[in-house]
Amino acid sequence: MKSLVVVAVAIAFLFGPCKKQTAPKIVRIYPVVVGEKTDLYEVLGTNELKLASGVRIKVVKGSRGEEKGFVFMRPNGGLGGFMACGCAGGTINSCKIDSDNPEHPNPTCSGGCVDGEGNSHACSLFGPIIGPPRDPFKLQFLARP
Repeated sequence: MKSLVVVAVAIAFLFGPCKKQTAPKIVRIYPVVVGEKTDLYEVLGTNELKLASGVRIKVVKGSRGEEKGFVFMRPNGGLGGFMACGCAGGTINSCKIDSDNPEHPNPTCSGGCVDGEGNSHACSLFGPIIGPPRDPFKLQFLARP
């Protein structure tokens, strides 16, 4: 019996306590403001940016592999923040970032959303936030206050 207890204690010590799962951090993100201009971009529309000279973007895949966000890459290689494509209050969405057209390298947001009442909405760009957000994270798309 003593050897059984020793084995059980040894196994518990080796495997240790179960790792506690951390809840995702909620990152609140707001829609872009049309006409806003920074050193990285100019907002041409609710779903389109014009990048400043030398600025590139790197698309960031979401938890399900979808391409819904991107980080700005400054000309010196540094990060310039994170933006995402989504809808405020959207419960179902097919939003994604489009940036693969060499003749039109500026990022755009395409797709649509359906809210909790069944109404359809176009996707919009949200951000920027310092980032990208670290895992685990959950974006909460909010209407502009």
